Amino acid sequence: MNNNCQVCSGSSVKKLLDFGPQPLCNRFSITPHEDDYYHPLILGQCQDCSLIQLMDPIPASEIIPRVDWLRYAEPERHLDNLADIVSSLDSLPEKPVACGVTYKDDSLLKRLEERSFEKTWRIQPKQDLGIKEKGIAGETIIPKLNFNSVNNITNTYGYADVVIARHVLEHALDTQVFLSTIWNMLKPEGYIVFEVPDCTKQLENKDYTLPWEEHILYFVPETLKSTFDYTSYELTQYCHYPYQTEDVQVVIIRKAEAHAKENLQPPPEAFILPEAYANSFENHRKIIYSYLKEYVSNVGKIAFYGAGHLSVMLIKSLQIEEFIEFIIDDTELKQKLYLAGTSLQIKPSEYLEFEKISLCILCLNIEHENKIMKKHNRFIAEGGIFASAFPMQENSLFKIANNNYRK
Repeated sequence: MNNNCQVCSGSSVKKLLDFGPQPLCNRFSITPHEDDYYHPLILGQCQDCSLIQLMDPIPASEIIPRVDWLRYAEPERHLDNLADIVSSLDSLPEKPVACGVTYKDDSLLKRLEERSFEKTWRIQPKQDLGIKEKGIAGETIIPKLNFNSVNNITNTYGYADVVIARHVLEHALDTQVFLSTIWNMLKPEGYIVFEVPDCTKQLENKDYTLPWEEHILYFVPETLKSTFDYTSYELTQYCHYPYQTEDVQVVIIRKAEAHAKENLQPPPEAFILPEAYANSFENHRKIIYSYLKEYVSNVGKIAFYGAGHLSVMLIKSLQIEEFIEFIIDDTELKQKLYLAGTSLQIKPSEYLEFEKISLCILCLNIEHENKIMKKHNRFIAEGGIFASAFPMQENSLFKIANNNYRK
């Protein structure tokens, strides 16, 4: 385990919650366990700056997806507002230039073009970094960004007034190196726009789908804002956008001549929520495990809906695979494959009724839950139950299991 903090460089990262060896979630295979890769998944918290982070990140060479069709859709309802803010930044030239790091930045770059930006461009993985794999994002691009590659990129496209980096910072294997590298893409008065998830709701609600091997850093507002106190950037704006499960937070930073601040100390309350999250896990696991064990023995069959990293994390960390019949997902490219680290095949949603499933656990973007339940009203009418994997939902699996546990 690495006790050195990714942000403040202190050597006091303390183990928060050890999930043990967990499978890499992006490994889909034709036969069970064909391409499994296990690695310790350990959440830690820095005692100097309070940032939550992985203590033993997976090597960059292993994190690269083995399939070329994986795409991650990030929330976008806030992008019009964010584009207005970026377009109004102080000291921008009359005809500013913006660049993006991954395909996740395309939608914001388009909005900037529609406003005041004369030119936008994005790093092309194959052309600019020699990456042959398709469908890759920050997890693969960040390790390829170094002094030489950035120098070649700026020679090709020029320097940017604004660098857009949506859902990239939390993937940085070496945060300080990444921040110093991306500096070289900016003009002297340039800005970087970082967008990252806010983990507060998941910590508060004891949502154990939160950890993911591709996310090295887990920000709450306080730790995101303070991150740049340890760099040569200055924080110029902070924005917070509410979403149902996981809020979005944005920081806009710029080059600064001032040196990093020293002797910074987080408030004591910064450790209360993460510690409660960690301490509740085993009881949470026991309650759900006991409920599902009893359910398959006395009531009926169970399936999970959603063949992504959320399902992998929940099934493997709670040790409930033996109670699950299969995984439902209507993405055709996933069907007939097996969920990473499991013997659970992925099937289309009509199998809910074909296989007489009694309990279906929804484990995908929470905003799709109502749509799925409306689509399968026949399943519900015939006695089928949908439960949400997310504890903040009224029909959450944990609430159902906990009520049963108390009886």
